[in-house]
Amino acid sequence: MRSLLRRLTFRIIFFGPLARTLDRCFVHETLGLYGERLAARHLLKQGYYITARRFLDRYGEIDLVAVDQNTIVFVEVKARSRIKNNSPAESVGKEKQARIIRASKRYLKQNHLTDCPTRFDVIAIVCSRPGARAVTTHYLHAFEPQASFEIF
Repeated sequence: MRSLLRRLTFRIIFFGPLARTLDRCFVHETLGLYGERLAARHLLKQGYYITARRFLDRYGEIDLVAVDQNTIVFVEVKARSRIKNNSPAESVGKEKQARIIRASKRYLKQNHLTDCPTRFDVIAIVCSRPGARAVTTHYLHAFEPQASFEIF
């Protein structure tokens, strides 16, 4: 009986923090997926056509690829449970932008769309938890490639 209690105590003390960390990871993943769904719904209401979700490439990931009239729009979605010091859109730094641009080049080449105009948007979503009321902010032309010839 004592050995069983020791093992249970050991598991609670040493694996309890790990379990809480894993729970937080799953909540953030769920919030991220929920944010992408809200962003896609927002784009559809604006008249966009969604052509791809979660495009993965060895260069990076693009959350949403949409078409706005004749422009291909690559959308990065940032969902946060609350605003800390800055908006979720400000967390898309230069490195993240470079990864999105490299992945977008690959997407355009794979789909033979290198002649189409492109745009990079960011959609920031602040929501306390999945299913709760969310505040959605859409930043058009959030960033551009460094040089005009950088895409191709």
